[in-house]
Amino acid sequence: MPPSAQTTRLVSTLRLLIPRLRLLQKKDNASSVVQRRELSQLLSEGRDASARIRVENVIATDIAVEAMEMVELYCELLLARANVLDQLAFGEKGTRARLRAKELHKRQTQASNAGASAAAAKQAESTGSRFGFSWLGGSQKKETPIASGGTEDTVLSEEENAYMDTALDEAAVVIFYSWHRFPHELRELTMLRTMLGERYGKEFMALAQENKIESVKVPDRLLRALRVRPPGQELVESYLQEIAKAYGVAWGVSEEPVQESLGDAPPEFIDDQDDSGDLPQTPSKQRDEPSFAEARRASETSELNKATPPRGLATGRSPVSVAPPAPRTDNPHPRVKVPGEEKGINPPKQETAAPAKSNNGIPELDELTRRFADLKRKP
Repeated sequence: MPPSAQTTRLVSTLRLLIPRLRLLQKKDNASSVVQRRELSQLLSEGRDASARIRVENVIATDIAVEAMEMVELYCELLLARANVLDQLAFGEKGTRARLRAKELHKRQTQASNAGASAAAAKQAESTGSRFGFSWLGGSQKKETPIASGGTEDTVLSEEENAYMDTALDEAAVVIFYSWHRFPHELRELTMLRTMLGERYGKEFMALAQENKIESVKVPDRLLRALRVRPPGQELVESYLQEIAKAYGVAWGVSEEPVQESLGDAPPEFIDDQDDSGDLPQTPSKQRDEPSFAEARRASETSELNKATPPRGLATGRSPVSVAPPAPRTDNPHPRVKVPGEEKGINPPKQETAAPAKSNNGIPELDELTRRFADLKRKP
């Protein structure tokens, strides 16, 4: 069986509303990122007062995004069960639900009127004294008509709690409640509210706008998100700290962890404490008796001297040591000879003596004559 024209209109409206909500969430998230970057610049410049005021806009944007996410989920639920909703709403169960909503609206209107008349009568009978007996007695007498309506509440509580369907009733209450509190004005949301009003009735819609339906309530999370009130000081501080941490700005960092990480001072620098380490010594006592730290340093120095005595130069040994060269093919047993080490061994003779040279490096005349004679004798 094809869906009716009313169901088709409802489905078309929901398919237009859901992407619209997602687009608004993306825009608000992008705006929140830009605002966070500007807040990080304000914190880096030290303009804390301006940052504390402007961060409230970021908090409001995040809360609005959260509210739109929850409304989007309920719209998806209505889209998935649109056929079920129309079958219940335009059937016998929908007629009983609208009649029940009318009775509940009439009863609450009478109760509010009775309370207003009781307050007026109490004010008229008041003698002006806040603690007069006439004020107490008048209030007790006028409260009886309100209490008499409890029997009707017990009768209705025995009936079925759901008007049409538990999940669909909650989704309808959320749409009715959030319509005039929604952070953005949406034409599709207004159309959806009108369509749901045709299915649940004007009385149900009027009670849901004030969240006065006893069996169906708006979720507490959505109530807090749609509530208009300034954020607390703790929330503002936590937002600023997270923004500063995300953008690497040194803001709101306490100095206590740094002092704790330094640790205690070394004992050799603590000269103004006595043996117990609690109270500093007087100047006269410090001059007469050595402190505990000085005595301990003296004992540590003596123990170190006993354990590792100073070493001097050993007798008969040279302070300079030369490593022998590595063996080679032409000199398999290399040896380092120090002048004066072996006096009995003569140094090797040279075949030819070094030519005598003058002071400026030029050979003398006799040497040149001898070389010239040697050249003549050679064949």
